[in-house]
This record gives sequence, C-alpha cells and structure tokens, in this order.
Amino acid sequence: MKNIVIYSSNEDWIIPFVKAPGEFQVQVTGHPDFSGTADCVLISQKYAGQALRETIAHLRQFCIPCAVITEDNTLDNQEYLLGLGANEVIVPPICAGLLKRRLHALTDTPVHSDAEMNFAAFDRIMESNQGNGSFIVAEHDFMNIYRFVTRLLERLDQKAQLIIFNFATDLGPIMESDYVLNFLKIVQTSMRRGDITSVYGRQLLVILMGADETGGKSVVDRVISTFNAHYNMDEECEVSYEMREISRSTSFHPAEK
Repeated sequence: MKNIVIYSSNEDWIIPFVKAPGEFQVQVTGHPDFSGTADCVLISQKYAGQALRETIAHLRQFCIPCAVITEDNTLDNQEYLLGLGANEVIVPPICAGLLKRRLHALTDTPVHSDAEMNFAAFDRIMESNQGNGSFIVAEHDFMNIYRFVTRLLERLDQKAQLIIFNFATDLGPIMESDYVLNFLKIVQTSMRRGDITSVYGRQLLVILMGADETGGKSVVDRVISTFNAHYNMDEECEVSYEMREISRSTSFHPAEK
C-alpha cells in the first residue's frame, strides 16, 4: 500500500482517484505539513500558489517524489515546474488508471537531491513518524524489509511471524479489494508500531515482530474478529491465513480460519 498525499482543495480531478484508490492510501489535505512517511505527494499549482517553490523544496529534504497538477499545459510552465524540482507535471483531465501508472513510476524511482545528507534530515523523518498501529509499506519495500528481518533475527534472541491473509467472496474481485482495504484499516489501528504490513494484490502481508506462534495466532484471531464485527457482519467475505515463523525455513504451515 503506497501512501499518497494530495495537497489541494476539492478540485474535480481528485474525485475519481480518491473514490477508487485501489492500491493507494490517499490523503487530501489543505495544510502544507507533509508526513515524512508519504511515498509521493501531488501538489496543485493553483492551490499552492506562491508557496509552490517552498513546498517542493520541503519535500526534497525528505527525498519524497512529487508531481505538480496544473491547468497550464504550456511548455514554459512545464519547464518552470521542473526547474523548481518537481519530478513530474500532470495536466488534467486525467483518468484514474493513467494517474495510477504515473504514481507507480514516481514511487518506484529513487529521488536524488543536490543537497548532501546529514543527521538533520533523519531527525525530520523521526519527528514526522507519528501515529499508532502497524507500519504500512509498499510491496517492494516489504520484500526488502523481510530480507533484513531474516538477517536481524539471526543476531537477536527474538522471534517473528510472517502472516499472509487471503480474502475470498462470491461478489467478485472488486469487492475483494474493498474488503482488503477495510481489513487494512483494522490492522493499521490494532497492531503495534513495530509490525510491518503491505497489500499484495488481494492479499495482505504482515510481519509480527517479537511474536511466537501462540502470540501470532492471538493477534490474527483478534484482527479477524474485529474485521467481521465492523465490515463483514454478513460474513460474505471468507478470511483465511497462513503463518510461519521467520527463519531460514521455506515451508509454510496453513492455519485455520
């Protein structure tokens, strides 16, 4: 799940994207205070106005990619926005599917800055890393974090569990995706800050740090029970999962619903 922040007012181009975010977690804000954990920021040139240069410079301090949404499609304006440091210029109207492709390209490309890295940059990230619940990351980041965790556990006297949640319903893949996103809301608020979560298609991947098999099953039962009580009262969606202890082993052990 990639975190997209939109710095804008309620402009028409936002509506289809926010209503059908799919693999993105979208936040629309009118305040120029962006989280250091955002994967990408969309900035309305019309809304930002004279603060556009400062806003882009702020994001570059965090190495966060940004795209400027503008109604001015002239070459001079495009050159101007790229000169300010924007990574992409997007001119509406644009369909949600094309916008998603642009965002995937932005979030999958490393952002380079002319400024040297220093401890102050990491301090700013720490200050912005607020909120409770599981840490939500994109799928490619999750795989790298998993590799790191396997190495980390070789040196620590701790256990961790890898959980794969699966969702099945007769209502079709679109509804399954909705159930996944609703399940993610429960995971994000009920798990610990040290746990890691990612959406992988119509599955949910979770790393429970410091948990043994008994503790992992307790967490899973609690999360599924909360999900059923809030979003799956008619039990139209069947949630199953697999769980294994993270180690050098490659064998999965299916668990009961």
